[in-house]
Amino acid sequence: MSRAGESGIVRGCCLGLIVLAVILGGSAFLADRALAAPDLGAPPAGPSHGGTELAIAASLGAQMAEELVAGAHGVVTLSEQDLTVLAVANNPHPAQYRDVEIRVRAGLVVASARIDAGPFTPTVVAHISLELRPGPNGPVIVAEVPELDVGLLGLPGFAGAGLVGEIDAALSLDRLFAFDPRLSPLRDDIECVAVVPGGLAVGVHDPGVPSVPSSCG
Repeated sequence: MSRAGESGIVRGCCLGLIVLAVILGGSAFLADRALAAPDLGAPPAGPSHGGTELAIAASLGAQMAEELVAGAHGVVTLSEQDLTVLAVANNPHPAQYRDVEIRVRAGLVVASARIDAGPFTPTVVAHISLELRPGPNGPVIVAEVPELDVGLLGLPGFAGAGLVGEIDAALSLDRLFAFDPRLSPLRDDIECVAVVPGGLAVGVHDPGVPSVPSSCG
């Protein structure tokens, strides 16, 4: 074989090894990023309105009743601890999503949970925006997931699309309002939701009173 042929084989072999090394190195880098612990900051903050949906509903029902006695509009705030309790209670896959926690960061609801990935348990973090929209049975909270991370590895935007329905169910106000007789009559009169520092503000108005979407702040 000519030296030129040998040189071509050597170059081809080396190029293949370089490509393989890049692939393996890239895989190791991605795996390292995915398994790294994300910086979520402080644990979910209070105040806590109870350790169960029923307790939270009773506390917020009493608070909302006081608000509406004082005026035609009332606003209550579900803290990060409250949202964590609700998310755990409404977790659609408790065996799959474990150690669920809810925080508020930069105007978004940030939900974190550990999942199984073979022998590893990375942390998945969903960054969620919320909007109140008309629904067939009254206003509903609609979620969007502009960012989904596994550890420190950001996934493409479409990766969070499959979680939207589960997040909508976990953060639904239907169950919460149904738990307390002071809240249930107000279900159709929810006028706003807003992610505020430390939690989620929910506003209602007296029946027959015009809605003021800005009342949540």
